[in-house]
Parts: sequence; C-alpha cells; structure tokens
Amino acid sequence: MKKIFWLLIGLLLAIPAFAQDDGGGGGGGALAGGGGNQVFTRIDAVNPMEPVKAFLQAKAGITLSADQEKTLRPQIEASFQQIRDLAASVTPQRGGQGQEGGRRGRGRGADPNSLAALQSGPAAEQLKKINDDLMTKIVNGLTPDQQAAFKKYLNGELKKAGGFGALKVTMEEAGAPLTAEQEPQIQGFYSDDAQQRAQLLRESQGKPDPAKLADIDRATMGKVVKVLTAAQRKALLDSRAKPQ
Repeated sequence: MKKIFWLLIGLLLAIPAFAQDDGGGGGGGALAGGGGNQVFTRIDAVNPMEPVKAFLQAKAGITLSADQEKTLRPQIEASFQQIRDLAASVTPQRGGQGQEGGRRGRGRGADPNSLAALQSGPAAEQLKKINDDLMTKIVNGLTPDQQAAFKKYLNGELKKAGGFGALKVTMEEAGAPLTAEQEPQIQGFYSDDAQQRAQLLRESQGKPDPAKLADIDRATMGKVVKVLTAAQRKALLDSRAKPQ
C-alpha cells in the first residue's frame, strides 16, 4: 500500500498535467498532476467525486463501487473544500488591494476558478499537503485488484516520463531493484541532469541543441551505470533496446 502511494506521488511530481487531456469529467475539476502536485485544478466543480471517478476509469479501467463512493465521497469533498478555502484566503492577497486588486493581479483573461496561482508561493506547500493526504485516502479505498491496475498504469506513466522514476520501475520489474545505497546516488545524478538541461534551455532561449541534450543524457547514464550491478545493467540495456 505504502509503495503504491509513493509511486503515485512520484507520478504527480513527474507528469506536467493530466487536466489538460482529461477535461475534468463534467465538474470543472480534474484529478491531475497540474503544477506537479495537485489533485484538483479548479475550485468550481459541482461534484468533486466525478473527476476522480472519471480519471480512475479512463486511466486504469477502475470503476468504484457504490460502497467505495460512499466511503470516499466525504473525504474527497472535505479536501476539495480545504482547497477552496485556501484559494479564497490567498486570492485577495494577490495584487494587494482586496478581491478587486487580486483580480487585477491575475492579469486580463486569467481564470478565477483555476488553481494555477496556488502552485507557487506560500500556498504551494499547503496545496501539496492537502493533495498528498487525499491521494493516500483514495489509494487506500481501492481493492487489491484495483491497486494492481492503478500501479500498472502509474508504472507505465513513470517509464514514459523518464528520469529516476523510470529507472526505478525498470529495475523493479526486472527483479533487480535499486538498493537503499544506490537510490540517493542515482537521484543526485538525475538532479544534476535536470539542472544542466534547465541551464541549456535558458542559454538557448528555449531551443536547445539536440546534440548537447544527448551529451547530457550520455553523461548521466555513464554515472548511473557505474553504480549498478551486472543484473541491473543488463535490465537497463534491455529496456533501452526495446522499441518505445
């Protein structure tokens, strides 16, 4: 259970936004990785339960039973209300002149029901905590078979996203999981990789040279391979040889 939860959090940190392709399921909200860590992307959902159900069905083929809905509904609604309260407390502060000033601070055309503004600044950590608490409850509310289906979906998304999460899943699926000693070392390699890519992106004004990106990738993989065991290196080579 705990392992599945952390896979979920890893996914939310890795995937830019599910909301953009899910549409919210008729309530104006969406179960998403929007901003890297939030469940709901809007505060005007009529029925917060609907986007959660739509996401589980669309992504992992999971249909909640009536009993599961009954159990999860008050928890989902309570978390959604926490987010709405957080948004209400923060929005007037933006712009420095009450609600009218907050509207001006968001800029012309900004959606007042979007939670994008909470993804950074003082409210971001509170938003993440609400999200993490809710995601734990949702995962805990699934049956073992549903959890297995959800884990399969998450593993697939992690592998598509690349980086440390993809490597970790690949090793686990190959029966050669990373050790407690290897994980922090390899996470450090990927952290350095991300910083180099970000710097290259800035220097190139958003148009990095593919050859330079490939150089960064090769350098990172060179460091990773040095700390892997023979079985792990084989699993990595096999995974990279498979067609995407």
